[in-house]
Amino acid sequence: MSVVATGSIHGHSYVRVQGGVDADGVLVVVPGLNDPLKRVGDARWFAGLMALYLRRYRRERTVYMLSRPPGLAGARTTREMAGHYATALDALATAEGVESVDVLGLSLGGLVVQHLAADRPDRVNSAILGLAGTEVSSAGETRLQRWRALARGERWRAIYRDAYGLVATGALAKVLQAGSVGYDLVASPGHPGDFAASVDATLAHDGRDALHDVPVPTLVVGGTDDPFFDERAFRDATRRLPDGRLALLEGVGHDAVIEQPTAFDRAIRRFLVDED
Repeated sequence: MSVVATGSIHGHSYVRVQGGVDADGVLVVVPGLNDPLKRVGDARWFAGLMALYLRRYRRERTVYMLSRPPGLAGARTTREMAGHYATALDALATAEGVESVDVLGLSLGGLVVQHLAADRPDRVNSAILGLAGTEVSSAGETRLQRWRALARGERWRAIYRDAYGLVATGALAKVLQAGSVGYDLVASPGHPGDFAASVDATLAHDGRDALHDVPVPTLVVGGTDDPFFDERAFRDATRRLPDGRLALLEGVGHDAVIEQPTAFDRAIRRFLVDED
């Protein structure tokens, strides 16, 4: 089997990176709010870009990124999204010959993983809530409401430009923002309503009850300067988890995957290798 493969499973397009010689098990990455704007099955170049990210964890696991289905398969809440992921995990586990997988949710993906781990611990070996706490902060709500209004007007360039200012800084942010100029012309999403629906699901999410029901080891990774989830939300999520651990990154925002990959990845790798 090739190192990188793409496909679809129960409506979820995916990119898969084969684990290295010492890899043990499977890690499934559930992407964030930006997923409806460009799913891994929408373009080969984007699948390749996501594969570069997934390679960060191939020493420990064979890694998948599973996008949400076009139209969100009718899901309008994070729990409904988790239900669709559970069906995909059943098929994926069978295909990989494993009973359960580790799951890493990024931002909105972390909210989905809260329900997924609570409802299907038979398929989730361990969970990682990356840049996701119990609920969105008031500052995060304000920004997401603005993005929802922009999405309803299909002003994708404005959303990308604003988002790049959050996930990157300095020269990199300027380059990415400059590159957003053509998005309205060439990169409009195939299902434009999915983004606004995902924003609504994020705003409505409250994980305070679900987290009590997560029986598997769970790592919460967040930054003290995150514009969507404040430090209280990360600490609250960890406290509510029966087996929760916290990696709080000082001075880091929602840019950890891009701007602070060493600290972000170190916490995740240590958790995957030794859950204690």
